[in-house]
Amino acid sequence: MWRILLVAITINAQAATPDRNFSLDPKQQSALGVTLTTVQIAKSEPLQASATVTVPTGREVAVTAPYPGQMVRISAGIGDTVKAGAPLGQFVSPSAGDARRLQQEATIESRLAQSVLDREQALFEDGLIPAARVQAARAKVEAAQAVVRAREAEVNASGMQFESSVSRKRGETPSGVAAGYATGSLRAPMAGVITEVFTPVGQRVDAGAVLFRLVDVSQLQLDIQLAPEKAALLKVGDAVTLPQRQANAVVTGISQAVDSSQLARVRARIQSHGNLQLGELLSVQVHPGVRKAGAGWTVPSRSLTQWQGMPVLFVATSTGFSVKSVEVLSSNDDTSVVAGPLSADSKVALSGIASLRALLQSGR
Repeated sequence: MWRILLVAITINAQAATPDRNFSLDPKQQSALGVTLTTVQIAKSEPLQASATVTVPTGREVAVTAPYPGQMVRISAGIGDTVKAGAPLGQFVSPSAGDARRLQQEATIESRLAQSVLDREQALFEDGLIPAARVQAARAKVEAAQAVVRAREAEVNASGMQFESSVSRKRGETPSGVAAGYATGSLRAPMAGVITEVFTPVGQRVDAGAVLFRLVDVSQLQLDIQLAPEKAALLKVGDAVTLPQRQANAVVTGISQAVDSSQLARVRARIQSHGNLQLGELLSVQVHPGVRKAGAGWTVPSRSLTQWQGMPVLFVATSTGFSVKSVEVLSSNDDTSVVAGPLSADSKVALSGIASLRALLQSGR
Protein backbone atom coordinates (compact mmCIF):
# COMPACT_ATOMS: atom_id res chain seq x y z
CA MET A 1 0.00 0.00 0.00
CA TRP A 2 2.90 2.38 0.84
CA ARG A 3 4.34 1.89 -2.65
CA ILE A 4 0.93 2.64 -4.19
CA LEU A 5 0.75 5.89 -2.24
CA LEU A 6 4.22 6.84 -3.36
CA VAL A 7 3.27 6.36 -7.00
CA ALA A 8 0.02 8.26 -6.51
CA ILE A 9 1.64 11.39 -5.18
CA THR A 10 4.92 11.32 -7.10
CA ILE A 11 3.54 13.84 -9.60
CA ASN A 12 2.75 16.30 -6.79
CA ALA A 13 6.30 15.99 -5.44
CA GLN A 14 8.00 16.61 -8.78
CA ALA A 15 8.85 20.22 -8.04
CA ALA A 16 9.45 19.81 -4.30
CA THR A 17 12.70 21.54 -3.31
CA PRO A 18 13.60 23.53 -0.18
CA ASP A 19 11.12 26.39 0.35
CA ARG A 20 8.70 24.74 -2.11
CA ASN A 21 5.29 23.15 -1.49
CA PHE A 22 3.99 19.70 -2.31
CA SER A 23 0.53 18.24 -1.76
CA LEU A 24 -0.34 15.48 0.69
CA ASP A 25 -3.86 15.00 2.00
CA PRO A 26 -4.63 13.86 5.58
CA LYS A 27 -5.40 10.27 4.50
CA GLN A 28 -2.04 9.99 2.77
CA GLN A 29 -0.32 11.50 5.80
CA SER A 30 -1.94 8.95 8.08
CA ALA A 31 -0.98 6.11 5.78
CA LEU A 32 2.64 7.25 5.79
CA GLY A 33 2.70 7.56 9.59
CA VAL A 34 3.17 11.34 9.52
CA THR A 35 2.34 13.19 12.72
CA LEU A 36 2.68 16.89 13.49
CA THR A 37 3.91 19.05 16.34
CA THR A 38 3.72 22.82 16.90
CA VAL A 39 6.97 24.79 17.05
CA GLN A 40 7.75 26.77 20.19
CA ILE A 41 9.41 30.15 20.61
CA ALA A 42 12.95 29.37 21.67
CA LYS A 43 13.89 30.24 25.20
CA SER A 44 17.47 31.08 26.07
CA GLU A 45 18.81 27.91 27.66
CA PRO A 46 21.96 28.58 29.70
CA LEU A 47 25.19 27.00 28.56
CA GLN A 48 27.32 25.34 31.22
CA ALA A 49 31.02 26.18 31.00
CA SER A 50 34.18 26.35 33.08
CA ALA A 51 35.83 29.70 33.74
CA THR A 52 38.84 31.16 35.50
CA VAL A 53 38.72 34.43 37.42
CA THR A 54 41.40 36.73 35.98
CA VAL A 55 42.08 40.45 35.62
CA PRO A 56 41.81 42.52 32.43
CA THR A 57 44.89 43.38 30.44
CA GLY A 58 46.87 46.22 32.00
CA ARG A 59 45.72 45.56 35.58
CA GLU A 60 48.56 43.22 36.48
CA VAL A 61 52.25 44.14 36.73
CA ALA A 62 55.43 42.32 37.64
CA VAL A 63 58.12 44.06 39.67
CA THR A 64 61.46 42.73 38.43
CA ALA A 65 65.07 43.02 39.57
CA PRO A 66 66.57 46.07 37.84
CA TYR A 67 70.13 44.78 38.26
CA PRO A 68 71.80 41.58 39.46
CA GLY A 69 71.57 41.63 43.25
CA GLN A 70 69.52 40.49 46.23
CA MET A 71 66.57 41.47 48.36
CA VAL A 72 67.81 42.36 51.85
CA ARG A 73 64.44 43.38 53.25
CA ILE A 74 60.85 42.69 52.19
CA SER A 75 58.28 45.25 53.33
CA ALA A 76 55.08 43.78 51.82
CA GLY A 77 53.82 40.22 51.59
CA ILE A 78 51.23 38.16 49.77
CA GLY A 79 47.73 39.56 50.22
CA ASP A 80 48.86 43.03 51.26
CA THR A 81 47.11 45.98 49.65
CA VAL A 82 49.55 48.71 48.66
CA LYS A 83 49.28 52.17 47.14
CA ALA A 84 51.18 53.37 44.10
CA GLY A 85 54.72 54.25 45.19
CA ALA A 86 54.57 52.22 48.41
CA PRO A 87 57.86 50.47 49.36
CA LEU A 88 58.00 46.75 48.60
CA GLY A 89 61.50 46.05 49.90
CA GLN A 90 65.19 46.97 49.92
CA PHE A 91 67.35 45.79 47.02
CA VAL A 92 71.15 45.75 46.99
CA SER A 93 73.19 45.59 43.80
CA PRO A 94 76.78 46.63 42.98
CA SER A 95 75.50 47.40 39.48
CA ALA A 96 73.10 49.94 40.96
CA GLY A 97 76.06 51.61 42.66
CA ASP A 98 77.94 51.69 39.36
CA ALA A 99 74.92 53.23 37.61
CA ARG A 100 74.69 55.95 40.25
CA ARG A 101 78.44 56.59 40.03
CA LEU A 102 78.26 56.95 36.25
CA GLN A 103 75.31 59.30 36.63
CA GLN A 104 77.20 61.46 39.11
CA GLU A 105 80.32 61.49 36.93
CA ALA A 106 78.24 62.54 33.92
CA THR A 107 76.72 65.36 35.97
CA ILE A 108 80.19 66.58 37.00
CA GLU A 109 81.44 66.43 33.40
CA SER A 110 78.42 68.43 32.30
CA ARG A 111 79.13 71.13 34.90
CA LEU A 112 82.76 71.32 33.86
CA ALA A 113 81.79 71.58 30.20
CA GLN A 114 79.38 74.40 31.09
CA SER A 115 82.15 76.23 32.99
CA VAL A 116 84.45 75.96 29.97
CA LEU A 117 81.69 77.29 27.72
CA ASP A 118 81.09 80.26 30.08
CA ARG A 119 84.82 81.10 30.05
CA GLU A 120 85.12 80.74 26.29
CA GLN A 121 82.05 82.91 25.78
CA ALA A 122 83.57 85.68 27.96
CA LEU A 123 86.88 85.53 26.07
CA PHE A 124 85.05 85.66 22.75
CA GLU A 125 83.08 88.72 23.83
CA ASP A 126 86.39 90.41 24.73
CA GLY A 127 87.66 89.59 21.23
CA LEU A 128 90.46 87.33 22.50
CA ILE A 129 89.38 84.03 20.82
CA PRO A 130 87.58 83.10 17.59
CA ALA A 131 83.94 82.00 17.47
CA ALA A 132 85.01 78.44 16.54
CA ARG A 133 86.25 77.83 20.09
CA VAL A 134 82.87 78.89 21.52
CA GLN A 135 81.08 76.57 19.12
CA ALA A 136 83.37 73.68 20.10
CA ALA A 137 82.76 74.34 23.81
CA ARG A 138 79.00 74.51 23.23
CA ALA A 139 79.09 71.14 21.39
CA LYS A 140 80.89 69.56 24.36
CA VAL A 141 78.20 70.89 26.71
CA GLU A 142 75.44 69.39 24.58
CA ALA A 143 77.25 66.05 24.44
CA ALA A 144 77.76 66.07 28.21
CA GLN A 145 74.11 66.89 28.83
CA ALA A 146 73.06 64.01 26.55
CA VAL A 147 75.17 61.62 28.65
CA VAL A 148 73.55 62.98 31.82
CA ARG A 149 70.05 62.38 30.41
CA ALA A 150 71.01 58.83 29.41
CA ARG A 151 72.43 58.05 32.86
CA GLU A 152 69.41 59.55 34.60
CA ALA A 153 67.06 57.54 32.38
CA GLU A 154 68.91 54.33 33.28
CA VAL A 155 68.66 54.97 37.01
CA ASN A 156 65.02 56.08 36.82
CA ALA A 157 64.09 53.03 34.73
CA SER A 158 65.34 50.78 37.51
CA GLY A 159 62.35 51.80 39.63
CA MET A 160 64.58 52.07 42.70
CA GLN A 161 64.46 54.99 45.09
CA PHE A 162 67.82 55.65 46.71
CA GLU A 163 67.11 56.95 50.20
CA SER A 164 70.63 57.16 51.60
CA SER A 165 71.42 60.39 49.73
CA VAL A 166 68.17 61.92 50.95
CA SER A 167 69.06 61.06 54.52
CA ARG A 168 72.48 62.69 54.18
CA LYS A 169 70.98 65.90 52.80
CA ARG A 170 68.77 66.10 55.88
CA GLY A 171 71.76 65.69 58.16
CA GLU A 172 70.66 62.27 59.35
CA THR A 173 73.07 59.46 60.03
CA PRO A 174 72.11 56.57 57.77
CA SER A 175 72.45 53.13 59.24
CA GLY A 176 71.93 49.54 58.22
CA VAL A 177 70.95 48.63 54.66
CA ALA A 178 69.50 52.09 53.99
CA ALA A 179 72.97 53.63 54.17
CA GLY A 180 74.45 51.61 51.30
CA TYR A 181 75.29 53.57 48.17
CA ALA A 182 74.19 50.52 46.11
CA THR A 183 70.96 50.01 48.08
CA GLY A 184 67.58 51.26 46.98
CA SER A 185 63.93 50.81 47.75
CA LEU A 186 61.71 49.05 45.20
CA ARG A 187 58.35 50.80 44.87
CA ALA A 188 54.91 49.63 43.75
CA PRO A 189 54.26 50.91 40.21
CA MET A 190 50.49 50.97 40.81
CA ALA A 191 47.94 50.44 43.55
CA GLY A 192 46.78 46.86 44.03
CA VAL A 193 47.16 43.61 45.92
CA ILE A 194 50.36 41.58 46.05
CA THR A 195 49.52 38.11 44.78
CA GLU A 196 53.01 36.59 44.71
CA VAL A 197 56.43 37.15 46.25
CA PHE A 198 58.97 35.12 44.30
CA THR A 199 62.30 35.76 46.03
CA PRO A 200 63.14 35.22 49.72
CA VAL A 201 65.37 37.61 51.62
CA GLY A 202 69.06 37.11 50.83
CA GLN A 203 68.68 35.11 47.62
CA ARG A 204 70.73 36.44 44.72
CA VAL A 205 68.83 37.03 41.50
CA ASP A 206 69.70 38.04 37.95
CA ALA A 207 68.53 41.23 36.28
CA GLY A 208 64.95 40.82 35.07
CA ALA A 209 63.98 38.16 37.62
CA VAL A 210 60.39 38.61 38.83
CA LEU A 211 60.31 39.64 42.49
CA PHE A 212 56.66 40.63 43.07
CA ARG A 213 53.40 40.31 41.18
CA LEU A 214 50.90 43.10 41.78
CA VAL A 215 47.25 42.99 40.68
CA ASP A 216 44.53 45.62 40.66
CA VAL A 217 41.53 43.56 41.79
CA SER A 218 39.03 46.42 41.58
CA GLN A 219 37.95 44.96 38.21
CA LEU A 220 37.88 41.21 37.55
CA GLN A 221 36.96 39.21 34.47
CA LEU A 222 36.11 35.63 33.54
CA ASP A 223 38.15 33.63 31.05
CA ILE A 224 35.52 31.15 29.83
CA GLN A 225 36.20 28.01 27.79
CA LEU A 226 33.47 26.70 25.50
CA ALA A 227 33.09 24.29 22.62
CA PRO A 228 33.27 26.25 19.33
CA GLU A 229 29.67 25.46 18.41
CA LYS A 230 28.48 26.89 21.73
CA ALA A 231 30.69 29.96 21.49
CA ALA A 232 29.15 30.62 18.05
CA LEU A 233 25.79 31.18 19.78
CA LEU A 234 27.10 34.06 21.86
CA LYS A 235 27.47 37.74 21.20
CA VAL A 236 28.93 40.67 23.10
CA GLY A 237 26.52 41.73 25.84
CA ASP A 238 25.19 38.25 26.71
CA ALA A 239 24.84 37.55 30.43
CA VAL A 240 26.96 35.20 32.54
CA THR A 241 25.76 34.14 35.98
CA LEU A 242 27.36 32.36 38.92
CA PRO A 243 24.39 31.62 41.22
CA GLN A 244 26.47 29.74 43.79
CA ARG A 245 28.81 32.73 44.21
CA GLN A 246 26.27 35.59 44.04
CA ALA A 247 28.10 37.05 41.04
CA ASN A 248 27.32 37.97 37.45
CA ALA A 249 29.18 39.17 34.38
CA VAL A 250 28.64 40.29 30.80
CA VAL A 251 30.39 38.98 27.68
CA THR A 252 32.89 41.50 26.30
CA GLY A 253 34.85 39.42 23.78
CA ILE A 254 34.61 36.16 21.85
CA SER A 255 37.65 34.47 20.34
CA GLN A 256 37.52 33.62 16.65
CA ALA A 257 40.03 30.78 17.14
CA VAL A 258 40.41 27.71 19.35
CA ASP A 259 43.28 26.85 21.68
CA SER A 260 45.36 23.68 21.85
CA SER A 261 42.49 21.86 23.57
CA GLN A 262 40.17 22.81 20.68
CA LEU A 263 38.05 25.07 22.88
CA ALA A 264 37.03 28.64 22.15
CA ARG A 265 37.68 31.38 24.69
CA VAL A 266 35.13 33.94 25.79
CA ARG A 267 35.95 36.97 27.96
CA ALA A 268 33.36 38.41 30.36
CA ARG A 269 33.63 41.47 32.62
CA ILE A 270 32.44 40.80 36.16
CA GLN A 271 29.82 43.33 37.26
CA SER A 272 29.06 41.94 40.70
CA HIS A 273 32.01 40.24 42.41
CA GLY A 274 30.05 38.36 45.04
CA ASN A 275 32.63 36.21 46.84
CA LEU A 276 34.84 35.46 43.85
CA GLN A 277 38.59 35.15 44.29
CA LEU A 278 41.27 35.83 41.72
CA GLY A 279 42.62 32.69 40.05
CA GLU A 280 39.88 30.26 41.04
CA LEU A 281 38.39 27.81 38.55
CA LEU A 282 34.61 27.43 38.68
CA SER A 283 31.47 26.58 36.73
CA VAL A 284 29.39 29.35 35.14
CA GLN A 285 26.15 29.67 33.18
CA VAL A 286 26.29 31.62 29.93
CA HIS A 287 22.96 32.89 28.59
CA PRO A 288 23.01 33.33 24.81
CA GLY A 289 20.73 36.10 23.63
CA VAL A 290 18.44 36.08 20.61
CA ARG A 291 20.64 36.20 17.52
CA LYS A 292 17.91 37.36 15.14
CA ALA A 293 14.68 39.10 15.99
CA GLY A 294 11.85 36.55 15.98
CA ALA A 295 14.10 33.86 14.50
CA GLY A 296 14.52 31.47 17.40
CA TRP A 297 12.29 28.39 17.34
CA THR A 298 12.47 25.17 19.33
CA VAL A 299 11.65 22.00 17.39
CA PRO A 300 12.18 18.28 18.08
CA SER A 301 15.59 17.25 16.79
CA ARG A 302 14.05 14.30 14.91
CA SER A 303 11.97 16.75 12.86
CA LEU A 304 15.15 18.01 11.21
CA THR A 305 16.56 16.32 8.14
CA GLN A 306 19.10 17.11 5.46
CA TRP A 307 18.01 17.91 1.92
CA GLN A 308 20.20 19.25 -0.86
CA GLY A 309 23.02 19.86 1.60
CA MET A 310 21.01 21.94 4.07
CA PRO A 311 18.90 21.29 7.18
CA VAL A 312 15.17 21.42 6.45
CA LEU A 313 11.81 21.03 8.16
CA PHE A 314 8.59 19.71 6.67
CA VAL A 315 6.14 22.47 7.60
CA ALA A 316 2.44 21.62 7.31
CA THR A 317 0.28 23.68 4.94
CA SER A 318 -3.42 23.55 4.08
CA THR A 319 -2.70 21.24 1.15
CA GLY A 320 0.32 19.29 2.33
CA PHE A 321 3.82 20.36 3.27
CA SER A 322 6.34 23.06 2.53
CA VAL A 323 10.01 22.19 2.68
CA LYS A 324 11.67 25.02 4.65
CA SER A 325 15.42 25.40 4.94
CA VAL A 326 16.53 26.56 8.41
CA GLU A 327 19.70 27.43 10.31
CA VAL A 328 20.44 25.25 13.32
CA LEU A 329 21.54 27.48 16.22
CA SER A 330 21.94 24.73 18.80
CA SER A 331 21.00 21.10 19.08
CA ASN A 332 20.97 18.09 21.38
CA ASP A 333 19.42 14.63 21.23
CA ASP A 334 15.92 15.89 22.08
CA THR A 335 15.45 19.44 20.87
CA SER A 336 17.03 21.92 18.48
CA VAL A 337 16.87 25.69 18.23
CA VAL A 338 16.58 26.89 14.65
CA ALA A 339 16.28 30.16 12.77
CA GLY A 340 14.01 30.23 9.75
CA PRO A 341 10.73 31.37 8.19
CA LEU A 342 8.41 29.95 10.84
CA SER A 343 5.61 31.42 12.93
CA ALA A 344 4.08 30.73 16.33
CA ASP A 345 1.34 28.55 14.77
CA SER A 346 3.62 26.59 12.43
CA LYS A 347 3.38 22.81 12.64
CA VAL A 348 6.18 20.55 11.52
CA ALA A 349 6.35 16.84 10.83
CA LEU A 350 7.35 14.88 13.93
CA SER A 351 7.25 11.35 12.53
CA GLY A 352 7.17 9.86 9.06
CA ILE A 353 10.18 11.96 8.09
CA ALA A 354 11.72 9.10 6.13
CA SER A 355 8.53 8.70 4.12
CA LEU A 356 8.42 12.41 3.29
CA ARG A 357 12.06 12.29 2.25
CA ALA A 358 11.29 9.32 0.04
CA LEU A 359 8.56 11.31 -1.66
CA LEU A 360 11.01 14.12 -2.35
CA GLN A 361 13.66 11.68 -3.53
CA SER A 362 11.31 9.95 -5.95
CA GLY A 363 10.13 13.31 -7.25
CA ARG A 364 13.57 14.58 -8.25
